[in-house]
Amino acid sequence: MDKNVRLAAGSTPAQDFRPTTMEVGASVTLTPRGGSYTPHWDQVTSVSVIAFTPDGAMVVADLDRGLDLPGGHTQRHERSPEETARREAWEETRILVEDLASIEVIESDYFGPDDLTYMIIYAARACHLAPWTPGDDESRGRLLMAPETFLARYTAGDRDLMTHLVTTARAHFDQAIPAE
Repeated sequence: MDKNVRLAAGSTPAQDFRPTTMEVGASVTLTPRGGSYTPHWDQVTSVSVIAFTPDGAMVVADLDRGLDLPGGHTQRHERSPEETARREAWEETRILVEDLASIEVIESDYFGPDDLTYMIIYAARACHLAPWTPGDDESRGRLLMAPETFLARYTAGDRDLMTHLVTTARAHFDQAIPAE
């Protein structure tokens, strides 16, 4: 299920481990490798989190590009994708997460076919929702919604891929032992 996508304009913060600057409209191939695939940490460029509240609602970030998963680039000081996942969940939605489970690893040829990189997508439980503070830089807000509502409103990227990710994350927790 390789996907060719065209890139939109992006930023290159100095703290990002592998800044991504590429011509707008350049083509990139994204290839899902499965949640059990474990790339070397130096090859991981971004991480996203599909977080669920105890009642099954998804925690969604309201970003400039639309509703999306909390997530973003790995940073130089971080030592694991789980650390990135926890930071991004906090920055974009002001939640703490637990029970992180890798549900998909997406390979990217963004830097070329001889320099493959990876995005890791985690399912997680939202264990604490802090108050939202207006004016936070990372997003405009946090929304809680049913997964079906999120998918119906999602316009920030590839809908088929997002449906796969949300369905897989939901199935992970449907099969897992319930949280106490």
